[in-house]
Amino acid sequence: MDTNDDNKKEAINFLQTDFNQCFNQIRHYDSQVFDILKFSFTAYTTIIGVALGLYQFGIKEKIDFYLPSVFILITGFIIGLYMFSVSIRNRVYFVQVTRYINEQRRTFLQYQPLNFLNESRMYTNHLQPPYFNWRSSQSWFIYIIAFLNSLLLATLIYLIFITKSYLWLIVVLGFSLAISIQLILGIYYLISRENKSASKAVFGRD
Repeated sequence: MDTNDDNKKEAINFLQTDFNQCFNQIRHYDSQVFDILKFSFTAYTTIIGVALGLYQFGIKEKIDFYLPSVFILITGFIIGLYMFSVSIRNRVYFVQVTRYINEQRRTFLQYQPLNFLNESRMYTNHLQPPYFNWRSSQSWFIYIIAFLNSLLLATLIYLIFITKSYLWLIVVLGFSLAISIQLILGIYYLISRENKSASKAVFGRD
């Protein structure tokens, strides 16, 4: 048998396997953000409940639990920021692998195998999806995580300034700044990934 034919068959087998594996990766990345969101809801509810409960219990029993409550909230906020960054990075991985799948599909469909015309216009654009799409489910999960982080920070500010007359002003201001800064930095990072090679987009270098 011709060596070129053998090489072609090996190449096709490789791309087919790679295509299937990439689909598994996409499912993983898509479900991972949802798992992060579920964890965040549970973790934030627990953290806020424990911090405020401990603080109120300390007031009732005349025990100073102020610092432990503040420490719990600070720790939770740091973990929340990490979860937010993981969600952003997860979107980068998802987009890169999806674009690769689209490129593979385009390569095979351009030969119209079995006269298949792709009249449904299944994705073949290697530049889609965009890294940032405000309507995507992953983006909405990111918005919610940013909201929960900001709520955690607002609770922390509430405890710190609880005796001040301008308490609610500083709480609202802190919440607004926190959610704005997270979303601006996150969206900017995603948009900055466009028009880069896979290595540059994912790892920051070629």
